[in-house]
Amino acid sequence: MKAEQATTEPITAAAHEAGFIAAFVVPDKRSRYSEFLPKPKRRNEILGRFNHFFDFLAARATQIPRASAFELARVLRARGAGRLCYVIGGDRDGCELPLEEAIDTSLASPCGAVISCIPGRLALYLQEFPPGDAFILSSK
Repeated sequence: MKAEQATTEPITAAAHEAGFIAAFVVPDKRSRYSEFLPKPKRRNEILGRFNHFFDFLAARATQIPRASAFELARVLRARGAGRLCYVIGGDRDGCELPLEEAIDTSLASPCGAVISCIPGRLALYLQEFPPGDAFILSSK
């Protein structure tokens, strides 16, 4: 009997953003996030919120120590993150990058960012620095 080959469909930016909004953003902010993130002229209004507001479901956010990209990637991989992720905010907004590179560039940026590892299931939120707190966003 031949083993089945796993096929992996590429995950789109829209899927990462929609999953992030549906799973982690507080209900009263979801429609605004959904409306503004896809619009280049309005996107910065949402990204700016990563710097000053915590619009995420507290029950799905676990604060972790702000550590090196290597250490944060290790924590995310232990929870199921793959090789690539999608960055929302920061200096690499809208880019799909290798996980460690995404974390490293987001740590170096003074702006807040969300690193979506598994759409709607696992992400890393890095607040504006300082204070620069880090949170695992998980729907499990």
